[in-house]
Amino acid sequence: MFDHQYPHVLPISADRAYYVRVLRSPGGFHDGTTLRDFIAYYADGNGMSCTFSDDGLSWDNEKEVTGIAANGYHVVCALETPNRMRILYWDPDVPNQPYAMAGLRTAICNPQADASVFTEDAVCTGNLVTEGTEAVWNRGHYGPSFLWYNQKPTSIPGKPFTWRYAMFFIASTGGNDSLGLGYSDDGMDWQLYGDTPILSGLIDAQDWEGVNGYVSSCHVERLADGRWWMLYSGGAAGNAGIGYAWSWDRIYWTKASFNPVFQAGDGPFLERCYTPSLAIDADGTLLLYRSARDDTNYRTFVSRLRAPSLGWQDLLGSDHLGQGLTARRSVRRGQGSEAERDVAIPNPALGDEWFNTDLSGGGKWEKHTGTAWERT
Repeated sequence: MFDHQYPHVLPISADRAYYVRVLRSPGGFHDGTTLRDFIAYYADGNGMSCTFSDDGLSWDNEKEVTGIAANGYHVVCALETPNRMRILYWDPDVPNQPYAMAGLRTAICNPQADASVFTEDAVCTGNLVTEGTEAVWNRGHYGPSFLWYNQKPTSIPGKPFTWRYAMFFIASTGGNDSLGLGYSDDGMDWQLYGDTPILSGLIDAQDWEGVNGYVSSCHVERLADGRWWMLYSGGAAGNAGIGYAWSWDRIYWTKASFNPVFQAGDGPFLERCYTPSLAIDADGTLLLYRSARDDTNYRTFVSRLRAPSLGWQDLLGSDHLGQGLTARRSVRRGQGSEAERDVAIPNPALGDEWFNTDLSGGGKWEKHTGTAWERT
């Protein structure tokens, strides 16, 4: 359930704003004059720009990002400490793109000094792609999709998320894109996990994805019960809409049956709908940034997710975060005490069964219709 903000928020004066990545850290990003709470990095048509905000809705001080490859974009970020941020991005100017590992690059900045100025720009190495002529799923790549930073790595073989960095990258056959998983201890030399994509439009394909569905840029967050959820660019060419998937371990993912969450269509700036990026606002709600396009221009729009964890007022409507446990329309979820639950649902007992789904013992409940009422 989203509240949409119109018109678009980005760019300010640049030609374009797409493949956006938004970060929020109170007082975390210096714009050259003062410290700001939000920063957005995005492709401007000739490389990468950034801009700053105090509320995530009104942006200013748009400027070019310096210290990286001239036309680099598809950026992901890891704020390692308040004064050190690593980015990974894609360089489209490397020969034999996209079939070149060298198209993945990394750089560092001190966001407390100037979040637009990067240093230590370098080519990444590793075995994420084959660089061969056979059209396997990871023949090439279009750069990173999402990045995690682990402050206390143990680097256990076979467990990619125990390493200092783990990354979803946009793998490509040359005619279809999917998500692969890589890991690294230094952010520069990357190793491939497994030998198949972790999410693909060709596996468990859905109608909206079409006959050759792509999966590309994504954003991942964690629910309070431990599950991970992902918003991802999907469908034909990876820009037909935004899908939702969930996972317990970030390796095996299930697509939601109600996909897509957003979909491209007719009208201004509905030619494309993709590249989701989320930021957690001060009140705990999520701001979703997504790219769109009309005939000639790319813009970034923002929407606020009203209920990242559903409250009792949401219980009487359809479940909008169906997790695949039962048919979507038969499940209701919420948080609170038993008393709060019963006040919200005047007659909760007839033919329904509630499940406490909080593994830590708190008050989260699910109601499965059509079964006898039981107190769990």
